[in-house]
Amino acid sequence: MAAGVWDGLDKDRVAKAMVTAFLSDEYLEALAAVNNAENPAELAAARTQIKDLMVLWREEAPEYAFVIDALYIFSEKIQLQLTGETG
Repeated sequence: MAAGVWDGLDKDRVAKAMVTAFLSDEYLEALAAVNNAENPAELAAARTQIKDLMVLWREEAPEYAFVIDALYIFSEKIQLQLTGETG
């Protein structure tokens, strides 16, 4: 039997973390800043927002902080697109 996407993941924890993120104005603002960045400087400002969120979420909701880490990884991929790098 093929392994499923959710095998080994705590679905309830992931679901709660995503709902928490999507209900967070700060998360949505950081996501929008990444998505709307048109140049590396704008993306750098968005990544600063994400880093601030990382600190906050690690203090306030450490069990869900991985969502912010994923947003940072997403911003790294957007940086590659903006700069024309491959990765």
